[in-house]
Order: sequence, then C-alpha cells, then structure tokens
Amino acid sequence: MPKTVAIIPARYASTRLPGKLIKNEAREHTGKYLIEHVYENVMNAKNIHEVIVATDDERIAEAVKRFGGCVKMTSTNHKSGTDRIAEVASNLEADFVVNIQGDEPDVKGRMIDDLIESMYDEKEAVVCTFANEIRSMEEFTDPNAVKVVIDKDSYAMYFSRATIPYIRDENSNPKFSKLESTSDTVNTGSNTSFLFLKHLGIYMYRKDFLLRFSSLAIPDIEEIEKLEQLRVLSNGYKIKVIVTPYMCEGVDTPEDFERFLGKYRI
Repeated sequence: MPKTVAIIPARYASTRLPGKLIKNEAREHTGKYLIEHVYENVMNAKNIHEVIVATDDERIAEAVKRFGGCVKMTSTNHKSGTDRIAEVASNLEADFVVNIQGDEPDVKGRMIDDLIESMYDEKEAVVCTFANEIRSMEEFTDPNAVKVVIDKDSYAMYFSRATIPYIRDENSNPKFSKLESTSDTVNTGSNTSFLFLKHLGIYMYRKDFLLRFSSLAIPDIEEIEKLEQLRVLSNGYKIKVIVTPYMCEGVDTPEDFERFLGKYRI
C-alpha cells in the first residue's frame, strides 16, 4: 500500500489572532491546545502512516513535544504553508502528503480516510481536496468562503472568492437554486441536481508534484484572487474535489476562537 504522511504547517504569527495554535485559554477550557486537537484528530485516520507538525517557531515546537507529537523545524523564509510542508516532505519516504491546517480543530480522521481512498483510486489528478455544500446566501457571498465549480467528473474547473457560478436567470431555470436573502438557506430542492460548493482547505498531494509545486509559474490570477490552488489549474494539472458532509469551522479570528471554546463550556 502507498505510504501517506500528514503534515500540519504551523506558524506563530497570525494577523488576526497571533499564537492561536498554542493559546493557554484552549488548554484551560478544553484540556488541549488548538493544534493538539488537530493533531489527535488526524491521528485517528486509519490510513495515515505518520503525522508531523512543520513549524519555524520554537514555542510551537516545544508545545507539540509536550503533548507527545512529532515536530520538524523548517526555514523561516517560506511564503506559504505549502512551501513549509514541501521542505519536510523532501526528507521523507512517502508517496502522498496530506496538508491539514493547524487551526482546523473540526477535522476528523474519517474525512482524511475518505480523501486518501479517493486519491489512491485517482489516475489523473495530482491534488485532491474537499468541498462542502453551501447552505446560505451569506456564505455564498462571503469572499472569505472560497467557492469552487467542478466538472462532471468532479475535477475543479475554477476556485474564486466571488459568487460562482453566477445565476443569470434564476427565476426561469428550475435546475438552479433560488438565492433570496442572508437569513434563508439555499433551497436545493428535489428538482435540482446542482450544488453550490465551498472549498475546504485540506489537500492531499502526490509527493512528486508537491516538490515541484513551488517551482511552477505563478499566474496573475493567483495574485488577483490570492488563491494558491489556482497555480495548479493554471499550469494544466487537475484537482479532484470530494464533496463531504463533514463541516469544518476554522479558527481565524478572536470570534472564531471564542466559538471554539464555547463548544466545551457548560
């Protein structure tokens, strides 16, 4: 069986919530650091051979060691988490690498196994990732919720912060949902087979492609949208998209952190 390693890129700096991965408030209220929740959930995947935290910060490294996790130090010069995991992966014997952000405490081992099983069967894509069905107009119009459109074989056609696809004739075309207001859910009734999809930023790469990724030409569209996955598509590679029922709420802001803690408060 191919060998798959999960790598969790972790940095201390964060524009909106510095140090969130090892904030003591998380340990006080939940018993674990934020990144510890992620690490243990990924460890529950049956088909992961190894889980590694990749960081350039000694504070994160020490915290991971304290809870018994595996950590590798990386360069401080990386521009993205993908570059960070590629550095670690370059020194590993593995066929595939799963990239899970350290601020995704809702990730489940079952999700990772679904991703792995799909990628093992995949013949064309070099990357596999997740998407959730969009259920509200608020989510559909939120630029922080990255939308993805897929083809008939579930390969990504495009990712965008914009509302894609644009519904020009929503009132006259029963195949598509009618988006009414931010308080209403998206109505995907029995007369439609179309799903509006939000990208979930968990990736599985073929290792050889991951090591080539940083050398690929960066297209203008990546710079415009600030979406790294567009580099894959723009350079002619395929991304497989798995629509999952599992929802993940990342911790990006102080409000997200409070919401996360609130799940454990009585």
